[in-house]
Amino acid sequence: MACSVRLPANIQLRTTAVSQAVNVEVQVHLFVLLPLPLILLLYWQFPAQLTAVSALFPALVYAAIALTAALASLMRQWHWLYSLCLLGSHYLVVQQALQRPLSDERTLALSIFLPLCFTIIALLLQLQHKPQLLTKRGLALLAVVLLAPLTMLWLPLASWQAALPLPAAFFQPVSERFLLGWGQLWWIAVVASCWLGLLNFYAANSQRWGQFGAWLAVMAFYLFIQEPDMSGWMTLAACLILLLSLSSQMLQLAYIDELTQLPQRRALLSHLSRLGRRSAITMLDVDHFKKFNDTYGHDVGDQVLKLLGSVLASERGLTAYRYGGEEFTLVFSHNKTETLAEKLEQVRARVADYPLVIRQQDRPKDSKSGKQQRGSNAGSKTVHVTISLGCAIRRSGESTEQLLKRADEALYSAKKAGRNQVAFAK
Repeated sequence: MACSVRLPANIQLRTTAVSQAVNVEVQVHLFVLLPLPLILLLYWQFPAQLTAVSALFPALVYAAIALTAALASLMRQWHWLYSLCLLGSHYLVVQQALQRPLSDERTLALSIFLPLCFTIIALLLQLQHKPQLLTKRGLALLAVVLLAPLTMLWLPLASWQAALPLPAAFFQPVSERFLLGWGQLWWIAVVASCWLGLLNFYAANSQRWGQFGAWLAVMAFYLFIQEPDMSGWMTLAACLILLLSLSSQMLQLAYIDELTQLPQRRALLSHLSRLGRRSAITMLDVDHFKKFNDTYGHDVGDQVLKLLGSVLASERGLTAYRYGGEEFTLVFSHNKTETLAEKLEQVRARVADYPLVIRQQDRPKDSKSGKQQRGSNAGSKTVHVTISLGCAIRRSGESTEQLLKRADEALYSAKKAGRNQVAFAK
């Protein structure tokens, strides 16, 4: 039976916990971008030491790219190889053709068109759905990413630059230190602002933030294009950004449940291993969830789990985990019985009182009829979901396995007593 769930307009998903989750995401993204300012700071504070390391370029840079690619392949994150190939191809062109003074016409033209080419390809990788690598489309995209910067070596870029109807101020350096022209700096700033807007609007994941950070590191090289070895350092910064992004994504996959966005069992076990003596845990699950799935379909069941995840995440004073299936675990860092009972009853009532509006299969499919029925209950059914909860307060010397078992027994007692209630372990 094909149904879908429509959550009411007053859904309270944007609560304090969600805001906290957003703040955590921002902190993660800032951490991913950290290698860029860190390397720039080290470059100016310890120039002699970094110059000694620069003697290992370009072999060290290629080794860093290869290492990041190997780790991405080992983790079966093949789509990361597109960005790494683009980064390696760009660095190769820089080493081949951008080591001469900007007074050379071809070098100056390449310093204008190469970052533009890199930006266009990086944006395409950001915006489009990347195909599987070992397919015809995947190999074709990989070839474009790899060869596009290399073609800059043979194109008549100097004549193209001369034909551009641009004012002289476009190429006038911003300062002796910042060797990009005013016009180039302007378009880089505009692209960076638009890119950041897209990342925030679409609530981008670690991979997209990593791609942005790698692009930003490469653009930083063009600000200091005549600084010795700056291309190598900025490429290393881009590799570290992509590596941190990859690690963040793997951590997300390992510890965060994709459906509910709650931490999953692996994170729960880690938490329980450091649980204090004064603590309590609660096991809960959705009453008659299998019957609900059979009646309305798995898509609606998934929406119920998402809603429950949002409700649990928004509750203060507890940490919620998805244990598996329709079962969740709540961890408390105190053992005050009255406070626990009040909080658990609040959670139970909040879920039980929440109306889920399910649109039936025979609802209008054309937009005109849909507008006429919008806001009404025609073709819809309102249902309520209930949960049962079993809480266990930790005893002195009790292991986490025993605590979990007692909480599970309390949950069984709540179900046996009629469901939609809270039970405490004895």
